[in-house]
Amino acid sequence: MPRLLKKDREGLAVRRPGFLRKTLEDFAMAESFAEAGLQDQAAGVVAPRVERRKIVSVSTDAEFPQPLMRQAMSLAGRLRSEVVALSIGRLPVEAPDAETGEQADVRREAHLQAAKDLFISRADASAKEYEREARSLGIPFRHEVRFGKPGEVIERMCAELRRVEFVLATREQKQRERFSVSMPVFEVTG
Repeated sequence: MPRLLKKDREGLAVRRPGFLRKTLEDFAMAESFAEAGLQDQAAGVVAPRVERRKIVSVSTDAEFPQPLMRQAMSLAGRLRSEVVALSIGRLPVEAPDAETGEQADVRREAHLQAAKDLFISRADASAKEYEREARSLGIPFRHEVRFGKPGEVIERMCAELRRVEFVLATREQKQRERFSVSMPVFEVTG
């Protein structure tokens, strides 16, 4: 959340008065609804500003390991958090090619896109299974697919998501990929 106050020579000044005014008006409206016994309306006014805590479940394979997702669902249920299933694909390393020119570039690009599409379709199929389970348990769930180095992708994703409680990954994937991030990463075994 952006800092709304800044300190200057004269003291404190509001950086975004329109945002602050709107926030205060919304909370005053919610309080009025709540006092009148209209809790659902009060929650509807404030809900867009309330962000859920998240558990990021990382897989560097297209399929999510079952123990990883079971642990994520269990924790999310107890902590009332959202599960974000993050599939991280590595871009294929280009082999030195004797071909050069525009046609070779087009072929390489088509090969790269086909590899990405295959990874995405396999990751989506794996995540769908867990999404159904999460929905049946009342756990918010979403699936994200990103490509790149796992450590960098996780850092970007956590910054994008905000309110990430922690990251789950399997011990095997973490050791194989050798990623480290500034967030607490809990290893799941089994």
